[in-house]
Amino acid sequence: MKKALSISIFGLLIIIIFTMDYSLKGKTLYGKYANTNYQHLICCVEAPHEPDTLILYSNGNFESRFFGKGRFEVYNGISSRIEFHYKSYEKSASFNTYFSNKLFEEPKIILNADMNHVYTKIN
Repeated sequence: MKKALSISIFGLLIIIIFTMDYSLKGKTLYGKYANTNYQHLICCVEAPHEPDTLILYSNGNFESRFFGKGRFEVYNGISSRIEFHYKSYEKSASFNTYFSNKLFEEPKIILNADMNHVYTKIN
């Protein structure tokens, strides 16, 4: 009985370790992200539905063809969030979403989780 319970607890811990998201820091966060799975029907206008590369700089600035240039803020907690601030049609705009950073996977910025529409880190 004790052995079965120990194996169950160990199995549960392994599942948690491999499926949880980890906080992003430094080299893990900054760099280039490529837009993937963008060819689905347009579900939201604030996400790019064309090839795009997003670059996050360590000074808090970003650039992409879709969003243009702007600033971003990262909030690390149980779920790491990112908020983009940019200009859209000469007015201030913002986009708030979250990261997926699982063990043995590249970090992703989630645009639409249901469609797996994400920016995936490429370097």
